[in-house]
Amino acid sequence: MTGLRTRTWLTGLLAVLCVATVGIVMPAAFAEEGAPPEGRVRPAPIDPEKAKEIWTVEAKCAAGAAEIKGEDVEKVVKAYIAAQQAYAEKVKDLPRTRESFEQRQEIATKANADLKEALTKAFPDKAEKVIGLLGPLGAMGSRLDRMVGDLIAFKLPPEKLAKAVGAVMENSREQSKLFAQARESGSFESVRDKVQPLTDALNKTLSEILSEEQMTQWKERYARPFGGGAGRGPGGGRTPGAGGAAQ
Repeated sequence: MTGLRTRTWLTGLLAVLCVATVGIVMPAAFAEEGAPPEGRVRPAPIDPEKAKEIWTVEAKCAAGAAEIKGEDVEKVVKAYIAAQQAYAEKVKDLPRTRESFEQRQEIATKANADLKEALTKAFPDKAEKVIGLLGPLGAMGSRLDRMVGDLIAFKLPPEKLAKAVGAVMENSREQSKLFAQARESGSFESVRDKVQPLTDALNKTLSEILSEEQMTQWKERYARPFGGGAGRGPGGGRTPGAGGAAQ
């Protein structure tokens, strides 16, 4: 899928996902170069150390769900961070254009393959499960990282944080499947009616974990197209975004 067809498909799909999923990072990542459209601010880059903290939480959540314990958890963390850093390093200098989309996809495919190889060596019997729980690396991962960063900022007890992060990771996996489905078919119409139920299910789960005040902040943050840009997140600091370490 190249040229005009790619641009037409991507524009249509992003419009559907942005309205229904709230907080999605793709439009900021693949907007035309130059100033963003009026009324929209590009999300702030994630600080490299903050990115590592976010990826560590994601990896530990996946390891726990896969019943990996003890020192083996650190093997998952190490492999996941290495793959994320490799992907981020290779895409950081690419122009933020729709034309770069396919190149980013190729880089993500390689990073995912390297992660699978590393986890398979460490956990032959559990690698597939861990990979499935982590979900694919790539542009959709930036949205996940931003959401996990916001949950960390709430300073939840460990058990609540793990449950909340697990919910947003599941949401990200399901949205990635829809994105892949639409990309393969070349049509976004097939996913139009499937996106909002995922968001509704996520909000229902989070409402059982977060306080009323936290949930209000969450909805304010993720109830606007493009996730509200690079504003201040629930924790009061600048919210992780699509650029920098977590592209």
